[in-house]
Amino acid sequence: MSQLRPCKVIISGGGLAGLGLALTLEKAGVDYQLLEAYPDIIPKVGSGICILVNALSILDQLGCYEDIAARSTPLETIDFRASDGESLATSANWETVLPEKYGYPFLWMVRSTILEVMYEHIVDKSKILTGKRVESVQNSEDRVEVTTTDGSVYHGDIIIGADGVNSSVRREIQRHATQRNLGPEYTEQNGKSNLTFQYHIANISTELPATYGCMYGMSPALPGLPKACLDFRVNKRSSSLIGTGPEDRTFWFLYKHLGRTFNGAEIPRFNQEDSLKVAKEHWDEVISPGIKLSDLYESKKTVLFSAMPEFVFSKWHLDRMFILGDAAHPMSSIIAQGGGQAMESMACLVNNLIPALSDDSKTGKLSADEINAIFERTQEMRLPKIKSIVATAHQRQRMDTMETPELEDLMLNKFPKIMCDVLVQRWNDAFLDATSLDIFPTPVRLQTARDTRVPETPRL
Repeated sequence: MSQLRPCKVIISGGGLAGLGLALTLEKAGVDYQLLEAYPDIIPKVGSGICILVNALSILDQLGCYEDIAARSTPLETIDFRASDGESLATSANWETVLPEKYGYPFLWMVRSTILEVMYEHIVDKSKILTGKRVESVQNSEDRVEVTTTDGSVYHGDIIIGADGVNSSVRREIQRHATQRNLGPEYTEQNGKSNLTFQYHIANISTELPATYGCMYGMSPALPGLPKACLDFRVNKRSSSLIGTGPEDRTFWFLYKHLGRTFNGAEIPRFNQEDSLKVAKEHWDEVISPGIKLSDLYESKKTVLFSAMPEFVFSKWHLDRMFILGDAAHPMSSIIAQGGGQAMESMACLVNNLIPALSDDSKTGKLSADEINAIFERTQEMRLPKIKSIVATAHQRQRMDTMETPELEDLMLNKFPKIMCDVLVQRWNDAFLDATSLDIFPTPVRLQTARDTRVPETPRL
């Protein structure tokens, strides 16, 4: 790589995309400072997560895959269950088929594991600051000035908001756009939604909506649950998912319709008392043969119930500010693609940033026009895929909660016969054109899978 032009990146948020961007920039030789709002870079509490191919391939490029795999459990079996917990369809051998087909397994792990590994791989940890919540961002002709709630001030060339659904950087983009009368496509606070979730999203102009909530729980292993499983269960207006991971942990998720779609500031927040109330509503439901929701809840190590906003913002950038991940495109967790899509957006941004910094025909810092072109190109490249993934996750949620008589018939009578084909098609759509980091070699695992004949899909 040629000598890079000077550039300092301020990163807001130390989650999957934020730490991934920090590690990528360090390896590429780009200066940065990461500001994490919470006091700990690794959360002390959390639930489980299943990391899929698109995120794992990028983590492999960053040298993290082996460490993550050593602390994880590869998915082996998938069970699709009715509301009484009885199996409607089952399929095995995914720990072999998935690596052959895509290069990687699906890995169950404690959510903090992936953050721990990335943080361990960062050499200069002085660039990672905690307890630094972004309060305001000011743009000038040649830099961005970031003030945190403790009064600290940081300067850089650009700021990347990887700071989640309630993004401070997105709020600042909206504030600056409102002051300059740039139009509702920036603020997206006026009017009601005219979008229809099919397999794309169009004409978004509304406040951030949330129709479903999810209870994220982690418990010790329970008798009767197979190792390395993914069990998903359908039910009217609610659904559940169970995975078994490393160190005899059970990760469980209860998805629930909130009764209506909430928008913006009216989206409810839930405490532990609310979580128990929601659990009690499903207390005696059989999640898996011999296991009720009460068994999972009463043995819990951690539990959290939260609304799940689903949205794709029309504008991800303004001036020297850019957002990615949940800050730009929050989605339902039901298809386990929030983290993967955040990593792809991060990789796409880097793929557009590094060539500009490597341009031998130019010297000095990036101009405002160059920065705008980098940001605009990143959004243009990612937006079609993101819209499709967010819509797919929403439709999957509607299917699993059997929101209409037609969907109930589909899930109970037709889906069990085509489960594997549907899942593989969805994964093909998500993984076969996934974005990775151009500045690093294609991982051997991924290249081998691309060069190998696609094996037969396991049958029911």
